[in-house]
Amino acid sequence: MKKFLGIIAIMMALSMAYAKDKSAAIDDNGEPLDTSVQVIVPEDIHTTNKTAQVRIEYIAALDEVRIYFSCLEVSFKEAEAREVIHACLNDFQLEHNYYGYKYMKQDRLSYKKNARGLKQATYACQVKFQR
Repeated sequence: MKKFLGIIAIMMALSMAYAKDKSAAIDDNGEPLDTSVQVIVPEDIHTTNKTAQVRIEYIAALDEVRIYFSCLEVSFKEAEAREVIHACLNDFQLEHNYYGYKYMKQDRLSYKKNARGLKQATYACQVKFQR
């Protein structure tokens, strides 16, 4: 009985390892996709807020973008963050020849202290572009 359970455990472990190897994204030619992340900082962030920053993380193989709007908490307004993100996404869409996008997750808002000890608000959004 112990040998039988040992053989079953080994078979399960091997099948899990095989399934894990095959779960990587593969393109049309059978080669793995390049899922590296490109970090883009747009020149025009469409706001007059002096403390605002926008960062875009782009995965070209998956057509996914994570965009972050951050500024000091005292000058943060959620409506302004949405407008800035929408404007930056429209600029990105035109630059990379996409015709639309859809939101993948609900937007997130978080507060953290920056390197200088000041409280900073970060508004994050994740979208998938369509060609």
